[in-house]
Amino acid sequence: MRVNTFFIAMLLLISMGLKAQTKETKEDKAKRMEWFKDAKLGIFIHYGIYSVNGIDESWSFFNGYINYDDYMKQMNGFTAAKYQPDEWAKLFKESGAKYAVLTSKHHDGVALWDTKTDHYNVVDNTPAKRDLVAPFVSALRDNDMKVGLYYSLIDWSYPDYPGFLRNKNRYEKDAARWNRFTDFYFTQMRELSERFNPDLYWFDGDWEHSADEWKSADLRNMLVKYNPNVILNSRLQGYGDYATPEQGLPVTKPANPYWELCMTMNDSWGYQHNDHNYKSPFQMIRIFVDCISMGGNLLLDIGPHADGSIPAPQLAVLKEFGRWTAKHKEAIYGTRAGISQDHFYGPSALSKDKKTLYLYVDHNQESTLKITGLESAIRSVKVVGYNKKVKHSTEDDITSIALPHDMLDPTVTVVAVNLKDPIKLKENATKLFDAKVKPLMKSESWSKKHEVALNDLTEGIPAGHYNGPTALSKDKNTLYLFVDGKPNGPLTIKGLKNNINRIWVVGNGTKLSHQISGKLYWSAVPGIAYIDVPESVLDKQMTVIAVLLDGPVDLYREEGQVIESN
Repeated sequence: MRVNTFFIAMLLLISMGLKAQTKETKEDKAKRMEWFKDAKLGIFIHYGIYSVNGIDESWSFFNGYINYDDYMKQMNGFTAAKYQPDEWAKLFKESGAKYAVLTSKHHDGVALWDTKTDHYNVVDNTPAKRDLVAPFVSALRDNDMKVGLYYSLIDWSYPDYPGFLRNKNRYEKDAARWNRFTDFYFTQMRELSERFNPDLYWFDGDWEHSADEWKSADLRNMLVKYNPNVILNSRLQGYGDYATPEQGLPVTKPANPYWELCMTMNDSWGYQHNDHNYKSPFQMIRIFVDCISMGGNLLLDIGPHADGSIPAPQLAVLKEFGRWTAKHKEAIYGTRAGISQDHFYGPSALSKDKKTLYLYVDHNQESTLKITGLESAIRSVKVVGYNKKVKHSTEDDITSIALPHDMLDPTVTVVAVNLKDPIKLKENATKLFDAKVKPLMKSESWSKKHEVALNDLTEGIPAGHYNGPTALSKDKNTLYLFVDGKPNGPLTIKGLKNNINRIWVVGNGTKLSHQISGKLYWSAVPGIAYIDVPESVLDKQMTVIAVLLDGPVDLYREEGQVIESN
């Protein structure tokens, strides 16, 4: 009987190995990735000893902001005294997240689990004295959430890893030492797989070595043997499953059908006591909506205190996500990328069967939405969260939807357009600018008020940079933004490389302020430009905002890059 059991076990292992080596078909991958594609929202948790002093995780000593020994002394203050993973998991679930990713080990090498490898860990080297990964995994699974573990391939503390400081390596070429390091990190990966069997691995740090040096192919094969359905992010030198743009919200839809934007709420991944530059809940949900619209996910980052409690501003954002996602579930989970903004000004998404078009609207004033080139017959239109149908009409190839004031959401309203058949769009449809702005030009009073701009207009910037009509001055130095209704928050311009010299309201001259969020000084990816528009300056028909640039308009339209900072 024992022999038979052993024989069966061996056959299973061989079968798993053969399956891991079999080339996966596109259909097989789609099935494996479906939960991830449907999830839309995940929570990223940067938790480690760096939260004690509230400084940059790992990079602080690597870049020479603090010496290595002083950085590592933070282990003495890492208590996790208020670490309650059950409460974390409930909060994440209430926010609408379907998965969460915890930093099991950052570049500093301090493991959050009870690793049996001879290296730093919170059980042996900090006052926490306990494994922090095990209860996190259990809590997520108890709440029906998928489990993700971040793992840094880099380990700047390990004595056989070559990298140490930006201006100092331990060694350059030493095959024996490098093999000792890869044996070490493979052992840690086996521990994580055997003990926790995560649904997803979020690797980081692959830029320091090649795929052959990391032994990426062997690593993937090993992980797949533990879990044939495991999902790996892209930071494995070509052996991952999905793209991970970081901080820089893509302007255009990424080429990879599976992608996830990881983004901080303020400017820091881990907790930093001096970083109060938080994005508002409105700004974060607008970023989330853009991800949904392009068929991707948002991995929203939090940085707990050293004791494990979550800072109040981060809780506020998660709570607002919870309110908004609970109300709009049907327009979030399981949706696919929406239609081009050449057909609708703003983000949109489609149901899997493509028979429901979801339109996301971030202004709060009774108005009329316009869709151009919609050839599919409309069955009904409703505001998500309400059962009442709303009025719509189609003339030529312009569909108009009346948006009632009493159904508008204070953050983002979602309109569901239910179609009789899968969506079809006319290629050479009426331009949205013509549908939205040109009728106003027939109004003598509105045209007179805005004549300075109207006499200077040329074609605007491509769709995706701003959710509304745009135009450029003839010298391309001034960008005109047309604002329909009362915005629920600041106007957003994505991918603008130019500096902004001045902003004013056309027709009354009021100067407006702006803020650039998410711009990292060493990255080519522009930050997001936010413009606050007070209600007192809004035109009842349509407001025109002039943005004076430092030269002819210059736009970033590449895919969001991977930023090596987390």
